[in-house]
Amino acid sequence: MKRLDSSAITAFKLVPSNFPSPFCDTDQKNSATIHEESRQPCKGLINANRFDDFGLKDTAKCFSECARSGNESCNLGNLQRYWLNYEIHLAEKSLTETVNMGFLTALVKNISTSISEDLHFSLTPSQVPKQVTEDEHRHPDRVRLPRSLFESLQGSRPMVRLAITILDVGSGNVFKGPRLSLEDGSNVLNNHVVGLSLGHINVTGLAEPLEITFSHQHQPPNVTLSCVFWDVTKGSSGDWSSKGCSTEFGGNRTTCRCDHLTFFALLLRPVLDQVTVKALTRISQAGCGTSMIFLAFTIVLYAVLRFSRQRFKFEDAPKIHVALSVSLFLLNLAFFINVGHGLKGSDAACWARGAVFHYFLLCAFTWMGLEAFHLYLLVIKVFNTYIGHYFLKLSLVGWGLPALIVIGTGSANSYGPYAIRDKKNTTTLELCWFCEKTATSALYITVHGYFLITFLFSAVVLGLVALKIFTLSSATAGKEKGQHWKGVLTLLGLSSLVGVTWGLAILTPLGLSTTYVFALFTSLQETSSPDSQRHARMEVLKEKVEEEEEAERAERGEKMMRPMEVRKEETIMTQEMLRDLERKLSKIEVSIPEKPSTFTKDAIDISKLPLSYQSNTPKEEHLLQVADNFSRQYSHLCPDRVPLFLHPVNECEVPKFVSTTIRPTLMPYPELYNWDTCAQFVSDFLYAVPLPDPLKPPSYLYSSTTVLKYQKGNCFDFSTLLCSMLIGAGYDAYCVYGYGSQDLCHMDLTREVCPLTVKPKEMVKEEEKAPPKKYAVKPPRDLTSRFEQEQEIKRQEAIKAEEERRLKQEEERLVEQESAKTDPLHGLRVHSWVLVLSGKREVPESFFIDPFTGRSYSTQDDHFLGIESLWNHKNYWVNMQDCWNCCKDLVFDLGDPVRWEYLLLGTDKPLLSLTEEEDDGTNDDDDVENLGKEDEDKSFDMPCSWVEQIEISPEAFETRCPNGKKVIQYKRAKLEKWAPYLNNNGLVCRLTTYEDLECTKTLEIKEWFQNREDMLELKHINKVTGLNIDYFKPGHPQALRVHSYTSMQPEMDRVMEFYETARVDGLIKREETPRTMTEYYQGRPDLLSYRHVNFGPRIKKLALNSAESNPRPVVKITERFFRNPAKPADEDVAERVFLILDERIQLRYHCREDRITASKREFLWRTEGDSKGNKIIMTPDMCLSFEVEPMEHTKKLLYQPEAMMKLKNEEKLSRHQAWESELEVLEILKLREEEEAAHALTISIYDTKRNEKSKEYREAMERVMHEEHLWQVEAQLDYLAPFLAQLPPGEKLTRWQAVRLKDECLSDFKQRLIDKANLIQARFEKETQELQKQQQWYQENQVTLTPEDEDLYLSYCSQAMFRIRILEQRLNRHKELAPLKYLALEEKLYKDPRLVELLKVFV
Repeated sequence: MKRLDSSAITAFKLVPSNFPSPFCDTDQKNSATIHEESRQPCKGLINANRFDDFGLKDTAKCFSECARSGNESCNLGNLQRYWLNYEIHLAEKSLTETVNMGFLTALVKNISTSISEDLHFSLTPSQVPKQVTEDEHRHPDRVRLPRSLFESLQGSRPMVRLAITILDVGSGNVFKGPRLSLEDGSNVLNNHVVGLSLGHINVTGLAEPLEITFSHQHQPPNVTLSCVFWDVTKGSSGDWSSKGCSTEFGGNRTTCRCDHLTFFALLLRPVLDQVTVKALTRISQAGCGTSMIFLAFTIVLYAVLRFSRQRFKFEDAPKIHVALSVSLFLLNLAFFINVGHGLKGSDAACWARGAVFHYFLLCAFTWMGLEAFHLYLLVIKVFNTYIGHYFLKLSLVGWGLPALIVIGTGSANSYGPYAIRDKKNTTTLELCWFCEKTATSALYITVHGYFLITFLFSAVVLGLVALKIFTLSSATAGKEKGQHWKGVLTLLGLSSLVGVTWGLAILTPLGLSTTYVFALFTSLQETSSPDSQRHARMEVLKEKVEEEEEAERAERGEKMMRPMEVRKEETIMTQEMLRDLERKLSKIEVSIPEKPSTFTKDAIDISKLPLSYQSNTPKEEHLLQVADNFSRQYSHLCPDRVPLFLHPVNECEVPKFVSTTIRPTLMPYPELYNWDTCAQFVSDFLYAVPLPDPLKPPSYLYSSTTVLKYQKGNCFDFSTLLCSMLIGAGYDAYCVYGYGSQDLCHMDLTREVCPLTVKPKEMVKEEEKAPPKKYAVKPPRDLTSRFEQEQEIKRQEAIKAEEERRLKQEEERLVEQESAKTDPLHGLRVHSWVLVLSGKREVPESFFIDPFTGRSYSTQDDHFLGIESLWNHKNYWVNMQDCWNCCKDLVFDLGDPVRWEYLLLGTDKPLLSLTEEEDDGTNDDDDVENLGKEDEDKSFDMPCSWVEQIEISPEAFETRCPNGKKVIQYKRAKLEKWAPYLNNNGLVCRLTTYEDLECTKTLEIKEWFQNREDMLELKHINKVTGLNIDYFKPGHPQALRVHSYTSMQPEMDRVMEFYETARVDGLIKREETPRTMTEYYQGRPDLLSYRHVNFGPRIKKLALNSAESNPRPVVKITERFFRNPAKPADEDVAERVFLILDERIQLRYHCREDRITASKREFLWRTEGDSKGNKIIMTPDMCLSFEVEPMEHTKKLLYQPEAMMKLKNEEKLSRHQAWESELEVLEILKLREEEEAAHALTISIYDTKRNEKSKEYREAMERVMHEEHLWQVEAQLDYLAPFLAQLPPGEKLTRWQAVRLKDECLSDFKQRLIDKANLIQARFEKETQELQKQQQWYQENQVTLTPEDEDLYLSYCSQAMFRIRILEQRLNRHKELAPLKYLALEEKLYKDPRLVELLKVFV
């Protein structure tokens, strides 16, 4: 079915229902036409009392026919009376309840006079009025009839008939009246008249008025709305009147309240009358003319002074005044031209006059704002106000910004005729300005809004200046008379200068008086000379500088005051001198380091690149065509998306598809088998180059080999290299083209925490509680005061709360300091990173990798703001998902064509989100076969990568960073990296942590080392406490693991930890203070676990080797032991204490499992003898014992002296071991000082470039091998040489001699083969005989042999049998190879060039 033409449908709809049938004859049509013309319905006589459909439509034609003024066939009074009578007819005689015609809608309803609430009816023009509830939003056009209206009629009748009509009177003269002018357009809102009638019941003087609400668009500023009703008593045919009606204005609706029922409408009325407009025009013309005279004088005066006075060439203030004067002069000139010409000329000329007038008006506003800005610099800021090329920059703003606005406004065709009308809506003034009907919004934005911004700025600056002036005036009130009046006059001059008088436009709605004042002041603006304005501002400057000078004099104690005039002169000179000094200082050029050059194709040598870099294969050309076709379809379907990044050019200016730039490569270094080490290597190895345009992807994409060679690239180069390495390592990796945050794109980590500073979470192991013992000692009663405990808890909580509050305030302050400025390009910065999907290499979930920093991020991270596309070495996918919530809601199911549109068919990504129905549908064999055929026809294999194999040399892999060094700035931290062997001390990494964000106060330093001979791995320096901690790898000469110290001087606080497996004594830790030494052991045979030594004060002075020559006196030694399960607990010592000064020894034994106390024993050693010199015998008081079970173990008395003597020896041994520990500490400190001074590095034997010994040995071996090779070549055995030596020299061989030489050579070789066989045979027989002799000897002496002799015999037999087997194998092999060697030699002799010609006969 064909679609009907819209014009035909329109024509069909326009045919009236009473149109004569086309099948009627001609006579009938002519007679009907003649009858119609004779009736003249617009006279109002034919259809006077005819209210049927035909009569209504016939009369409605007059709305358009009576539009022409002076139409004799129209009687407006009869027509208007006809519609008034029709409303009465509806209420009194009509039986219909609704009327719906194109020009008329009506509702007739019976209303009870005893209603209890107000009635509401909708007045939508295109619909029949209907009764509704009170709903403001759904029915903007409505009428409210108060219930009091009907209650007033309740006594006369119980029911009344209400008629509500909406009549479209069109644009003619019907219901316009004498007050409205047809030539100026319709002034009845929407040409709609609302009628309310109760028939012949006259309703007037309502106590509660009815409400009619009209909705409309925002009206122009020179038009107001007024509520009126049709008064039939006014004039001959009636007119609109507002008596008894009030108007309430709203934004887009107006409410009319009237006290009677009739026809109502909303009229448009102008604001100004003709007299006022003409008066304002004359005032403006007179003021503008006067202002132009003074402005011209100002401009000429400045031109003269510029050549006569030197300062006018350099000062900026006169230039700004003249620029403002020029803009006002041109504005006044444009005003005269615009008002004088009116609308004369073509539309283009009118458009040009409106644009010029608009431009100079905006220029005047702009220069007023710039005057206020300059005033702020001179009066408020005063110092440090020099700006390079100051006036040039102001000129660009003052003349350029309005030009941009006018160009934008003119491109929207906003300029055109503009009319100002009086109260009678008669045009009083016409000029070229903004189009009255179409450019209202442009007028409000570009004129009213622009002026409001400049006015507010100027008013604020003027307020600050006034505050400064009156503050200074109050301070100097007693020194100079009339100071306040001078301030007032200064402010008046400045207010005219900065255009504050234009603010009177805001007060014009208050009345005509403010309008006259506004026209007078704005037209007379800038009539004062620049010298007077300059004097007004300089008074402010003088007072400000005087105040500062007085403060300086008060500080210095100056007592003598100079005269006021001299001080004023010096003040002016001081200001000028300051500006000159700032100008001179600004001209001093400071050398700034040049930025590193960008990575461009000009810096790449393409002469040695392979052919694949310089051209495309046919398959690659086909792929580029496919990509172009895909890009065109994508741009057509998604016109709001940015172009795809498909085939940028490479370093040879050849377009290459991005997927073919990826070259999957598995690096030969085990460190690059995991993603984190690969990402860190790429981040360290390459230097980041920013994109040429941060809003667009680059137009080029270089190969990974070139990027590795020059060690620089942008984010796309980084991602391509990292993706190639990750795919080669087995990861499911993709390059991503999307949008990132400013920190991510600029590799700015200053708001990120350094990963090395984050402490790993310690796993707290829950200790298993031992089961309570059956018998246990109750703890002692707590006798402390509970009140005091509660008070202490409250005090601690208060301290904790105060500390938390302080930390919270500090954190808030730091957050406020760290808050970054809003990025104007947020969400638009292009970035590239790497996506690793879960699945391969046991990756549990997908994540992002930023190639710039090598850090991994979740796919929900806020740094990643959106994704356009991604690709790998097999395919290319376009993201079709919305990124309104960054990447948080993206689903990385690349097999889903709804979310990810792929470029090539045959993708290896299966659809992961198939429903059961779709899955069942795919089992159809026919569909599968057809699908396979289609795929075979349309699939396209990705060409091989054009990039060469990615290779990283060992030297480059070891160097890592460009130039061997890299610095990364983190939040309160700085990380420095170096290549191995770059620093002489082996330093490869340093992390400096700071207290403040400015990184000025150092907290701690961590330094990592490699290849140190002393095995130093990490040095941790705390700058606050002064504590140094050294960490060592296994292999230190003293088996050191950790060394903590504050000073390298002996007998200071330090802690040493050791690798216990590398020490014989099992020492794992040693803690030392000036008076103590504590050692911890593990794995010792004597089960010693702890030794604590207390030292006394040294008598002599401390020296470096004091422990050996002057050891510290030992006061007390405490030793603890592990439990020995081989001994009973009562005999296994747990702790022993040697009190050397008291000559006592205390022992504490291990506690048995079924006991709560342990046995103890104390020995008292006495060295005194009796009077005869004999030693005192052991007495019971010399041994004090406490035994848990004294009856179980009864020791003899002999046990005590033996145990005491043994303990005394142990005491001597412990003291000796403590002395050795002191010596070892001194030795370690001395060794550490030597190591720090030498900081020698170890070099692998495989590193031939750095290892000198290995290098010398390798060179010597190469030299020896070379010489040996030369010797072998020169002295190669010639099998004919011994036989040729028997012949005379220089004699030519004969055939007989050649035969004889051959035979002799073969026979000699045969004899040597036989001799070799005989030699092997002789050795075999000798070994066999020796073995037989030994076997015979063993049989003879078997009985008397010792086990050692038997072992020797068996060992000899084993070795002899091995030798015999080897000889046997050699003999057999020689027998097999001897004939072959003989034949080979014979063949060589026949082919020998010296014998071949002579032996041809015998072949």
